[in-house]
Amino acid sequence: MQLINVAETVIHGADLQRAIKQFGGEAQQWLDLSSAVSPYCWWSERGQGLSCPVSFIHELPGIQPELNRAIRTYYGHEGLLVPGSQRAIAELPGCFSRGKVWILAGTYGEHASCWKKAGHSVYEKTAADIRQAFNAVANNNHELPDMLVLVNPGNPGGERFSAAELHGWSEQLKQRQAWLLCDEAFMDCTPDDSLLTQTLADNMLVLRSLGKFFGLAGLRIGVVFATADVLQNLASRLGPWPVAGHSLWLTQQALGDHQWIAQQRVRLKKNHQLMAKWLNGFFLAGKSNLFFTLKFSDAEQVQNFLAERYIWSRCFKQQQLIRLGLVGDDACKQQQLQQALNELREFLL
Repeated sequence: MQLINVAETVIHGADLQRAIKQFGGEAQQWLDLSSAVSPYCWWSERGQGLSCPVSFIHELPGIQPELNRAIRTYYGHEGLLVPGSQRAIAELPGCFSRGKVWILAGTYGEHASCWKKAGHSVYEKTAADIRQAFNAVANNNHELPDMLVLVNPGNPGGERFSAAELHGWSEQLKQRQAWLLCDEAFMDCTPDDSLLTQTLADNMLVLRSLGKFFGLAGLRIGVVFATADVLQNLASRLGPWPVAGHSLWLTQQALGDHQWIAQQRVRLKKNHQLMAKWLNGFFLAGKSNLFFTLKFSDAEQVQNFLAERYIWSRCFKQQQLIRLGLVGDDACKQQQLQQALNELREFLL
């Protein structure tokens, strides 16, 4: 028996240790804006006074009724908990027979990578391409994919698709037994824009995550919403007990903390507005409530420039984009970013 080589993996930019190794400094000196995870962490503010019941650690993990209620209350639907939406992204392509897959161009690289690894024919399309195609189908002169994969809001481009628009596309896809998968990792700040505000069509799948909005990326928790047969197929691929017991318990606490959730939306909006002022004058290529994406002629050079000042960003070299997450309320970190941006302006003149 021989070892099978794994296909080339996607290199991710949110790796502060790599930056420290290359540019020096200690972790506490760095302002890490690379992952677009909220600078406000639910655990650091609310969780440390809690005590996880021993049963969640000692016994094999099971989904408790209280957790299902918390999911239903927060998202408006029942869903399948997964060990991070990344795991769902990796497993879902194997749930479907091979076909033609359209993916929003330039978005999170794991989507295209995982569908390709599963043997599907993958085509990256811009938002304009996709809209044009669906408009053409209405006139019976264009072909649609077997699976349409969107990220809404787009990452890093900040593209937006309305729920009405997506439901319309879902109807067109349904006529050819095709599917629509929407990754809503950055949707929590604007929940009224989510597909989950309405009944999901039978050919719709929605991915959500606690990593970005709740600042719980290390917890590795995501939720998948789809029809029962799709969720059952995915669950069988994940195997028994895919999510750790303490993660399930913490998810229940975070989703049920309505006061913190309301506060989080308010302060993220204020922090976003503040950073928008600091970024005035740069070419804004996209944004969501948790990040800004800037366009440069040499994005890698800009990433290095900021890194020399101990600010780590996410570089999308092929698109010449730099994505910056929010900085938070730390006055020293705010000053560090403002000074670096001012020096960057002078450097680019």
